[in-house]
Amino acid sequence: MRTVLFFAYFIIGFTSIFAQQVTITGLVTDNDGVPLDNASVFIKGSQNATYTDSNGKYTLVVAEVGSTISCSVVGFLQQEKQVSGSSDNMVIDFVLKQDPAFALDDVVIVGKSTVRQIEETGFNAIAIDATPFHNATVGMTEILERAPGVKIQEEGGLGSRANVTINGLSGRHVRFFIDGMPMDAMSSSFQINNLPVNLAERIEVYKGVVPVNFGSDALGGAVNIVTKKTHGTYVDASYSYGSFNTHRTFVNAGHTTENGFTAQISAYQNYSDNDYYVDATIKNFETNLLSQETQRVRRFHDVYHNETIITKFGFVNKSFADQLLFGFTLGQEYDEIQHPAYLNLAFGEKYQTSNIIMPSILYSKKDLFINNLDFSFAANYNFGGGNNYDLSDREYNWLGESVESNSLGESQYSDYEYKNRNGTINANINYQVNDVHKLTLNNVANYFSRKGDEKKEVDDFINEEPRVNNRNILGLGLNSDWNSKFSTSIFGKMYNYKASAYINLSQQNGIDNFETVTKEDTKFGYGFTTTYFLRPQFQLKVNFENTVRLPVSEELFGAVFGFYLANFDLRPETSQNYNLGFNYGVDLNEHSTFNTDVNLFYRRTTDYIRLNISYSQGEGSYENTELVKTPGIDFEMRYSYKDRFTTGVSLSYLEPKNYTEGSTYYKATLPNQPTFFGQANASYYLSDIWLPESRLGFSYNLLFVDSFLYDYDTYQASNRAEVPQQLSHNASIAYSWRNGKYNLSLDCKNILDETLYDNFSLQKPGRSFSVKFRYFFNKF
Repeated sequence: MRTVLFFAYFIIGFTSIFAQQVTITGLVTDNDGVPLDNASVFIKGSQNATYTDSNGKYTLVVAEVGSTISCSVVGFLQQEKQVSGSSDNMVIDFVLKQDPAFALDDVVIVGKSTVRQIEETGFNAIAIDATPFHNATVGMTEILERAPGVKIQEEGGLGSRANVTINGLSGRHVRFFIDGMPMDAMSSSFQINNLPVNLAERIEVYKGVVPVNFGSDALGGAVNIVTKKTHGTYVDASYSYGSFNTHRTFVNAGHTTENGFTAQISAYQNYSDNDYYVDATIKNFETNLLSQETQRVRRFHDVYHNETIITKFGFVNKSFADQLLFGFTLGQEYDEIQHPAYLNLAFGEKYQTSNIIMPSILYSKKDLFINNLDFSFAANYNFGGGNNYDLSDREYNWLGESVESNSLGESQYSDYEYKNRNGTINANINYQVNDVHKLTLNNVANYFSRKGDEKKEVDDFINEEPRVNNRNILGLGLNSDWNSKFSTSIFGKMYNYKASAYINLSQQNGIDNFETVTKEDTKFGYGFTTTYFLRPQFQLKVNFENTVRLPVSEELFGAVFGFYLANFDLRPETSQNYNLGFNYGVDLNEHSTFNTDVNLFYRRTTDYIRLNISYSQGEGSYENTELVKTPGIDFEMRYSYKDRFTTGVSLSYLEPKNYTEGSTYYKATLPNQPTFFGQANASYYLSDIWLPESRLGFSYNLLFVDSFLYDYDTYQASNRAEVPQQLSHNASIAYSWRNGKYNLSLDCKNILDETLYDNFSLQKPGRSFSVKFRYFFNKF
């Protein structure tokens, strides 16, 4: 009964009277007649909006003649036209002129221009244009770290696990999506730490409240990777080589026929020896003790490589579907394990493999059955799995020396083969009630089952039985654009999960007691967003949510490679998130623009799930912390001049503290998490250098992280080591000719070869160089 009343409240809230409707169709192109996809077409002063398809076409239903229709897309000047005439069906085309303020080949924080509809409802969102990075040798995480309030912590070099922090909440608190589809079902061989940047058109970052259509149970925000949707016939191929014998290759090709049939293929590979220098203590095999002083040594067992191919085929812009695409993703990963969570131990033979075998389907249709009713459905199912190998009979130190070990296995004697069955379904309905109200109904279901075989155990009872974790998130939201200045959004969500595992409940006198234990829970969340333009250039945003995060499979069942142990007793997290933001943007003159953004936030999280690591063994498990409070602020400022120069700076400060009553760590700052960090960047461009239709760009980026402890800052732990303050300087030079058909770049990271650290004081790579060549061809 409570559920019925809960959703009935929203349905009653949006009821209104329909007006006479006019259907408008049209084509959006640039000055050269090239169709512009993903252009926003909307009725000025309302929430009624749509986007162009891959051929630049759009359809928009308006309530009455006399409205003003606007069209905008990133990199072009906005254009407006009047809706006039008496016909029920009208054609209005747009030819957009390029905006010189956005004609940059370096990072452009796009912000409201690409997420206009979302930000006008008060979501604290920002979008990073990934296109300028397609010529650079950078990873997806390096681009993401350019956004204010975002910090990336990695466990090593290429392919290592990445921990993303957004406004004080990190790890599984932050959810990842690709084209709006949760990445929950995808294995470690297809994650943000190894995806090529050329796969993305932009990266959307939602700090705090996440829109209902994502179907997310994120506490700290979400990251949505929007892939490139190039129309016509195209080929995008690149290869880069860099320090530590690092190779990266990417190929993306596709073709769409006039009758709407489309076929796409993307393939990429990453390889690195990751043999950079670190400072480590050396184990003496005779005394079994570690040296008191560190020694500079080269990593010797950290090769990583992965290979992935993605295919899609189907139809676009047909009467029965705007998109009907069938896909298949096939990939594999090989990862040598050099050490546990700390550098106190070194491994010489331990490694793991994984693979992804995933079919998928996508269907979307605007005006399904009736006008203004848009429907989309996406589903995938991963048949992948992997192996964990720890079979060595030797013990290693950081010099690469080894002796015969007293026990088998460097961490835990294992030859573990597992199969994951992981599927996700995302169904979304949008209904434009009128020019003011828009209703969204979304449901995301995720199904997970792992079954394994520990070949080194005779009676492997636990792994022989499946471990199951099924989650479902149902959301309903109402967006209301009351006028050109004021917009609101209210939403509610229902979270449900059911997990089961075969567990040894007790062991007495050598007798095991194995039973299948089942856990399930249902929780509710809600929230609102609002935005008000005090002036055309000055926006105020306020949002709040009471949200829930359900435990994921790795937290409940442990990681398959053995360092992160199972904790089936975990409880779902609940967080109250408050956000207050200000944005000010102004054109200083015809050629210069200035923008600044300030966001204050507060998180009150109960049953906070965090990873607790044992220093001696480098192992740990996820545990609930009763109460964590996180106040903070992030700030960003940007300036650009024509298409020649752009610069920006962002800073973030937060204080996540443990407020568990009676705890030894009461009011202590959470460990292993930076509290003050920022970045600055600048770029300068020259055109027609050496060759016509060429462009030469110079870019510089500075990353700053203040010192932080990797244990609680209480008196008992005050003598524990801290991660020192860090500054990293990075620079690149890129040259394009034949109007971007050929591209060559040179990148240098950590120019001064500073000693940099991340998770639990793990040392990051030193100075490195890379060169990249890219070829791009597109025919319409």
